[in-house]
Amino acid sequence: MVFDCDGILMDTEANWARVQRAVAQRHGLAYTDAMERAMMGWSAADVATAIADAAGADRALVHADVLRTEEETLTGQIVPLPGALETVREFAQRLPVAVASNSTRTILGVKLEQAGFAPHLSTWVSSEDVAHGKPAPDIYAEAVRRLGFAPAEALAVEDSAVGASSAVAAGLVVVAVPSVPDGDPVPAHHRVASLTDPAFRVLVARWLG
Repeated sequence: MVFDCDGILMDTEANWARVQRAVAQRHGLAYTDAMERAMMGWSAADVATAIADAAGADRALVHADVLRTEEETLTGQIVPLPGALETVREFAQRLPVAVASNSTRTILGVKLEQAGFAPHLSTWVSSEDVAHGKPAPDIYAEAVRRLGFAPAEALAVEDSAVGASSAVAAGLVVVAVPSVPDGDPVPAHHRVASLTDPAFRVLVARWLG
């Protein structure tokens, strides 16, 4: 089983939007609701490229600004979503569990350690561990490779269209827990309301046989 991180395991999406807004404004851009929706689930590198291109700024400098701002704003913001830690702990006792995230390697490690997920995970894959972040399939493909499964043997749990597209492209079976009901359609094989939704437990139980 492979979980996305932000929006699935922990409530950091709002913080990520604050990071994007702060960096955009420092480079003279108005951060709109449309920009926030468009960049939901993007990696730091992709966000930095978009802001740098729009502002006519140096991409490397903007990327460094994004990473620095995210690290500074993480303190006190890492809160597991309801049922997430319990769900990961429970499933990790029965099968290998991984996390596949567009976060950078350092930031992802900080999140998983501070929120208490790290001890229950077999591995985690960041956007820096592969050639291309989501929506490319690389992150999910690497996660299942590390777990020792074929893609079709693994469940991916995602909340965004960007992440779900990545998992579908990698060949995983996707369970969508949409965080934005009226946002972009999330491609998935199954849909549940949350990790505490009884339908999610039934689905996984059937999957495990």
